Amino acid sequence: MTPSHAPIEPAEPQFRGDGTLYSARFEDVYASARGALEQARHVFLAGNGFPERWRRQKAFTIVETGFGAGLNFLATWQQWKATASADSRLHFVSVEKHPFRRDDLAKVYARYPELAHLTRQVFLQWPVLLPGFHRMHFEGGRLTLTLLLGDVAPMLGQLEATADAFLLDGFAPARNAEMWTPEVFAHVARLAGPGATCATYTVAGNVREGLAAVGFEVEKRPGFGSKRDMLAGAFKSEGAARPRPTERHALVIGAGLAGTTCAERLAQRGWTVDLFETHAAPAQEASGNPAGLIRPVVSADWNTHSRFTTSGYLYSTRHHAELENAGYGMTHGQGGVLQLARDAGRFEKQQRLVDAFRLPSDFLRTMQSAEASELAGMPVTGAGWWFPNAVWADPASMCRASLSACGSSVRARYGTPIASIEYRGDAWHVLDASGRSLGNAPVLVIANAHHALSFEQTRSLPLRPVRGQVSLIPARKRHPLKVAVCGDGYVTPSINGSHCVGASFNEGVLETAERVEDHAANLGRLERMLPGFGADVDAASLKGRVAFRTMARDRLPVVGPVGPEGLFACLALGSRGMTWSAIAGELLASQIGGEPLPLERDLVSALDPRRFATTA
Repeated sequence: MTPSHAPIEPAEPQFRGDGTLYSARFEDVYASARGALEQARHVFLAGNGFPERWRRQKAFTIVETGFGAGLNFLATWQQWKATASADSRLHFVSVEKHPFRRDDLAKVYARYPELAHLTRQVFLQWPVLLPGFHRMHFEGGRLTLTLLLGDVAPMLGQLEATADAFLLDGFAPARNAEMWTPEVFAHVARLAGPGATCATYTVAGNVREGLAAVGFEVEKRPGFGSKRDMLAGAFKSEGAARPRPTERHALVIGAGLAGTTCAERLAQRGWTVDLFETHAAPAQEASGNPAGLIRPVVSADWNTHSRFTTSGYLYSTRHHAELENAGYGMTHGQGGVLQLARDAGRFEKQQRLVDAFRLPSDFLRTMQSAEASELAGMPVTGAGWWFPNAVWADPASMCRASLSACGSSVRARYGTPIASIEYRGDAWHVLDASGRSLGNAPVLVIANAHHALSFEQTRSLPLRPVRGQVSLIPARKRHPLKVAVCGDGYVTPSINGSHCVGASFNEGVLETAERVEDHAANLGRLERMLPGFGADVDAASLKGRVAFRTMARDRLPVVGPVGPEGLFACLALGSRGMTWSAIAGELLASQIGGEPLPLERDLVSALDPRRFATTA
């Protein structure tokens, strides 16, 4: 892990005799003994002019330094829910180096029964304590909480947002100086939008001087409780402008995982989307495979691929739970994926990784072969990792769930191939082979995998189709597989009477028909995971499915603005589309709407379609 992504050391809740939440690490209280919620309302909400200020805006962004137990967030949520308009949106972004574990957070929240209807929702979505960005949605998506877990300055440096207000709430400068450095104040100024305000309980000289040095005009105001004074301020520089689309109408080309998720994320924000698909139904190409896995990837150096895949996995888990709770569930297993190590040396390396990164057990834990075999319900080839919240799922059902959640906001145009695109009259047009415009909008999202190479605007992207073949073998009734297992390949428990085994990876092969040699190769992968499980299966008798995944040159997805105004891409999800699609769609919708981004700046840059222009 990089210094800005050091292992998380959770906070330990302690309470003084009067019930005040206390940190032994910093020898300071989280809030005034007179009442944390009352302090939040007096210092941070009133100090920033709430609720009057957010009543004047349809979208409002707050950035906080020091989430603690989230009491400022809960007080803000409570007041915003009571006073904001029904069509408004609030983004609350907060940094925390030492978050509470889920069970410890429940102990804190038990002391606030008046907020039980809110704390219950936070508790259910509380993230795995891994460094990086964690996004959660509440109030039907109108309220978004993005937690940045890690050191304050590096995390703020990774944030891309335009803030309307700041809640500066670290422990006292004398107790936790790193929360109040010139570097932190510089990041606050970089994030400040026009008219941004700030408030804090402390009036320490270095805080006043630090804020003034970066462009805030601050003043003392009456403090809360035993504190005589507090600070409130306003940013006097122009601030970063927030792009605001004037017409919330978009076109999306492609109805696989990428396109349907982008459409759903936009529709959830109140956009109208016209979705164009060449085939007669959604999920007819790679997204139509019978099953795949939604799981993280962990590497020894916590590289870009691992970080993005793990972020995608964690967001996908919450996103699909939210859809399921709303009645739009996908077809999936009950949870848990077993990843087998290649050999004993690899397992030892995995164990060192878990220990060094202090990976929490609700994210993964290592298993010796005996325990792994018991979990799987049959002998496996060795030790491995158990991801308790990973799942197998049907990708086509994921596409259908996204579209169902959109309701009438998405108008699907199936059987409508798009031959070209062009920008004219302040709008993007999609054209058929005769040059006739089939629709237009200010925003166009290209999400049709390698078919994007047929458009002039995306022809230079280094995309390539990679053939993959999965095999369906009859259910092993005498040895029922309990969980999905992966290693060199993967195998699912029985789905509709068959196990899905895969998948081949054939670069430069364009054959669309199933090949016996690929079925045989899949059986070989199965044997290396579950010895003897498919010993009596004849490769020549198998049926399966062939699809072409789209890969970029660096094997990362291509997500973001393509270049011309209003043109975006969500491409190259490769073999991880089920894990990547939700966070890719959320990133794209956030970029289009000028919202805080759900990923670190360096990850956003690593996915940017324009990255290839500098590496060609």
